[in-house]
Order: sequence, then C-alpha cells, then structure tokens
Amino acid sequence: MKSLRKILYTIAILLFCSRVAIAADYRIVLKGLTSGEYLLQGWHWGEKYSLDTAAASKGKAVFKGKNALDCGTYIICTREGKRILEFVVPKQNNSFRAEYSIKGREITIKKGNPENRLYVEFQNLINWKWEEMGGKEKFLSALAGLQKKVAEQLPGSLMDIILTNNLFAPQTAEELQENFPFGNKIIANTNFVKEKVQQYLALLQYNHYGTVKEKVYELIESGEDRSLQGKLAHTAYEFFYNTKIMGQEGIAVEIARDWFLSNKLEWPNEEGKFMLRTFVEFNRHSLIGMDAPELNLQDTTGTPVPLRSMDTEYTIVYFYTDDCRSCREETPKLVDFVNGYSHGPLSVYAVYAESNPDKWKKYIEENLYIWHPFVNWVNVYDPDYSSGFQMLYNVMKTPQMFLLDKEMKIIGRGLSVESLKQLLDSRNNLRDRTRAFLEESFNSMADDTAGIREVINAVLEQNSNDEEGYKDFVWDCYATLGRSADYRLQEQAIWVAEKYILGRPDLWSAILADRVKEEVRRFNMNRLGEKAAQIALERADGSSILLEDVTNEYKVLYFYRPNCGMCSAVTPKMAKLYNGYKGKLDIEFIAINLGGSTREWIEYIGNCGAEWTNVRGTDGDASGIYSAYWLQNIPAIYLLKDDIVVAKDINDIDLEEILNTLTK
Repeated sequence: MKSLRKILYTIAILLFCSRVAIAADYRIVLKGLTSGEYLLQGWHWGEKYSLDTAAASKGKAVFKGKNALDCGTYIICTREGKRILEFVVPKQNNSFRAEYSIKGREITIKKGNPENRLYVEFQNLINWKWEEMGGKEKFLSALAGLQKKVAEQLPGSLMDIILTNNLFAPQTAEELQENFPFGNKIIANTNFVKEKVQQYLALLQYNHYGTVKEKVYELIESGEDRSLQGKLAHTAYEFFYNTKIMGQEGIAVEIARDWFLSNKLEWPNEEGKFMLRTFVEFNRHSLIGMDAPELNLQDTTGTPVPLRSMDTEYTIVYFYTDDCRSCREETPKLVDFVNGYSHGPLSVYAVYAESNPDKWKKYIEENLYIWHPFVNWVNVYDPDYSSGFQMLYNVMKTPQMFLLDKEMKIIGRGLSVESLKQLLDSRNNLRDRTRAFLEESFNSMADDTAGIREVINAVLEQNSNDEEGYKDFVWDCYATLGRSADYRLQEQAIWVAEKYILGRPDLWSAILADRVKEEVRRFNMNRLGEKAAQIALERADGSSILLEDVTNEYKVLYFYRPNCGMCSAVTPKMAKLYNGYKGKLDIEFIAINLGGSTREWIEYIGNCGAEWTNVRGTDGDASGIYSAYWLQNIPAIYLLKDDIVVAKDINDIDLEEILNTLTK
C-alpha cells in the first residue's frame, strides 16, 4: 500500500512539474500612463491585429493572458492608435514577463528578457536621443554600436534582424537576399516582413523572366516550414498578379499552378482558391513567350481564316465588340495606327467577340476602313463560340490585344494602342539600327564571303547561351543579306538559313522553318551560273516550244501578266531595249505570259511594240512556270547566256546596264 501511495505521489509531482514547465501565458506591466484604455496588438505578416485591452489605473496598465505570445514584434497603443511602446517576444517563449515605465519620452525596463532590454535602448535612441547627438553621423555611429552589441550578445535573434534591417539599405535584389533571413520563421510575426519581401520582388522584377521565376521559387523554398513558405508564395503571387510589367503576370500563374493548385502549399480559403483556378485557366495559354493558340475563325463570307496564315513580321490579335465603350475609344486609334504604320508589312487578326453578323458587318463597313497597302487586316468572328477564344486569350472583357512575332509567339499582351506603338517602335528601332550596321558591314565585305561567314560564326558562338539574342542576330543576318541587291550576299543569306535556321530546328517554330525552307527552295531555282530550267510553252497559234528551241546566245526571259499595272509600265521600256539591242547582240527576248484570257493576251501582243517571242504555259496553265522559276515579283526579268543564268530578278534598268556592257 505504501508502495502504491509512493507511486501515485510521484505521478502527481511529475504532472505538476510538467504543467509548470509548459505554462504558456504573458504578463506585461506598463507604468507612467495617463488614464484611459490601452491596446496590446501583434503583427502577422505585416498586418496588425488586436490581442488584449487594459485600462490604466493610477497610471498603470496590466496586460495578462493564459495563452503564449508567438515570437514576433508587438505594440502597446492608445485606443486612438498612438504608439506608446514596442517590444519583442523571443523565439521559443512560453511564459512572457515584462515591466516597463515611461517618463516623458524615455522608456525604462524594470523586468524583462535581455532582448527587450536592448530593444528599449533602440527605441529611446530612435525616438528622442538622436536629437541630442548633434548630427546624423553620431546617430548612425550609436546605432551601429548598438547593433554590434546585439550581434555579440544575441546573434540571430529577432532583435538582431530588426537592427540589421534598420541599418542596411540594399541597392540590388542580390544584396537584400544575402543580408535578410527570408527563410527564418521568426520574422513571420513582424511589422516589416511583408514590406521586405515586396522590396525584394520590386528589385528583382526587371530581370529576365526565367531569372525572376528561378529567384522567386528559391525564395519560397527558403522558408523553414510550410506555413512560412505559404506566406512567401502568397506575397509573391499578389505582387506579380498586380505587376505593371508586361509578361511578369506569368510568374503569378506559375506560382498558383505549381504551389497552390498542386496542393504543395495551402491557400488561405476555398473561395479564394476558386478565383485562383479561374485566373490560371484564363491566362495559362497566352503568356509572353508562348506560341499563340491557333484560331481558325470565319470571315464575313463564312470562310475559315487560320491565325497562322498571317505571314508578316508582326501580327496583332485584337478582340473587340461594337458596343463596348473602351472599344469605341481604342478601335479608331488602332485603325489610325495601322494605316500610318511605316515599318514594313503588318497583319491584324481582328476578332469580333460577339455573334451578331449583321451588327458586325455594319460596324466593319462604318469603322474599319484600312487603306494601307502593306497592312493585312482580317475580320473574323466565332458565331457559336466553339473555338474557346475567351479562355485561350483571357478575353474576360474587351478590348483585348496581343502582339505576335514572326514565329507566332506572344511578345505583347494586354496592350493598349499606345503601349502597342511603344513596343513596336522599340523593337523596330533596334532592328533597323542593327540591320543598317549589318548592311554596311556586309557590303564592305561582299568580296570576302569567307570573312562574312567567319564573323557570323564568331558572333553566334559568343552568344550561344543567350537564345533570344542568338535568334535575333541570325534572323537579322538572314534578312539583311537576303534583301541585298548583290547576289553574292544573297547566297550568304541562304548559307545562314541552311546552317542556323533549317540546321537548328530545335530553336525555330515549324511555321517559320517552313517559310524559310520554301524561300531557300525558290532561291536555289535557276541559281546564277547554272543552266536555266526548261519549261513547256506554247505560242499564240497553239504550237509548242521549249526554251532551248530558241538558239540565240543571249535570251531575256520577261515574265508578265497582260492585266498587271506594273507590267503595263515596264513593257514599253522592254520593247525599246529589244528594238535597240536586237541588231547589236545575238539576243532574243521571250515574253512569257503568266495569266489572263487569250483575248487579253492577243491584244497585248498586238500592242507591245516589239516583234519578240510571245509564249505562255501550255493551254494557258502557268503552274509549270511557277514551279520552275521563282517569280515572287511580277514583272520578273532573267538573262541567260547559252542557257546559263547570268542575271535573275533584275529590272529593266539593270538589264540595260548589262546589255550596254556586253555591246562594248
């Protein structure tokens, strides 16, 4: 029996001791107060909340409670919000005891832990003692001295972090990341943590998208526990959700998808999580750098027009309605902008976001007049909304505008006409400066094709790690060389295409690669120094003829159409050249008709002013001619010598110079 009583007594003692050991409460005494009610408030991720109230009696207020105070910063203030005192609760605190006295502006501590004793020094210093120090340098010296004392006595404490935060003014995201403990969970219940995270993100946001994402994910992963990781991720999501930098909203989409919707971290509430899913679903298809989702919508005749049929350096995708107030402001601005665009061909894929064809067609007739010859404006709509364009392009409201590059990649989203203009001006000005420099450089090296290739190879080798810069340089070289009037430089454009575009399919979109492949194929048709392609032709009387049947030493192939305005202007000049050089050289001009009716052709022959060889494709079909000769521009002129191509895609002025040289 005695043994049993001894055991029970021991158990009681242990239970009592365990209760004492895990006692979790607080008692904070503040003296020197005027009468009134005071509040004890805490901070959680930069947001203040109230914990307790106490009325001052005889100048003294006592705050006490049975629950432990979490590690963090706290404030005691008046009911009106006037701050009286700040203090910190240290890490791993259970029972917190502190007693303060306030006399005038000075705070003294009667009872408290070492961290709060030093915190009182800090408050007195920044609240009033700095006024007595006679200058900023002395104040900063005193602050640095206090920081040193804290670092020596309480390294890594919340007080240490607070003082470092007050002294350190980072200039870059890297500096801030190195000097602030974002991953330490003791910062969660402070007044400065959220502001510090936002400061870091603000310094970080101007980097390349990939770098920003990598650093943000590193920030989230640095949190010591899931709770802190959730706070870091939520703050980063909010920051990039509201970003003013185009394209960076994609970071918010990726944070939502990878951290919260994957349940890796918890979102604060289910209602908010539904909005998160909606945001992701409406944005995940059309972020900067993505391939633009394909659309194949109907034009006013009911004919489907694929978005990817737009074949210009830039394509604007514009979603609008006829009765939207914002659309009524932006649409006329867009029409004016494209009609005045002066940087080359441009496409506009204008999507009417409603389904009333009569209202749409009337609106087009009254408002969408495009007179610019190099603007391809296509009007389309989705009568039964089967394409899902709303979700694919985040068309939750109109107007909505995107800019696509030559590869149909999204380079601008959520644009106004003004921001569209700024984006295109920026890109075009850089492109034009680069190509002007390349043109001058390549022209000076036209005799040294090996040197041109060596320079291009060297530049690309140095930029091999910068995919965007690498591709831009390749394309600028290809375009600059390809538009040169010097055939030797055009050949170098084909070398660039074959080695760095078609030879690197991993870098380029299929749509662009196919386009370049076709351009290379056409260029390789009838190259200079090679035998011209033989084509089956017929005369006006229906008799057949091949090019090789014309046996003159020199042959001029003049490709034209009877109903072509430019051809009508060039034909008299060609006739004059024919009549002038026919007796001076062994030469024949072969006028090859590419279209039009037989009546138009016969009439043309009678009026052309020259007795040259007139032919067309067999049975009037020009497809065989187009498959054998690159006839991008009509009229087109080739010069052959003994059926070898000596000049191609020249104009009448070039031809006259060549013939004049030959006669001399």
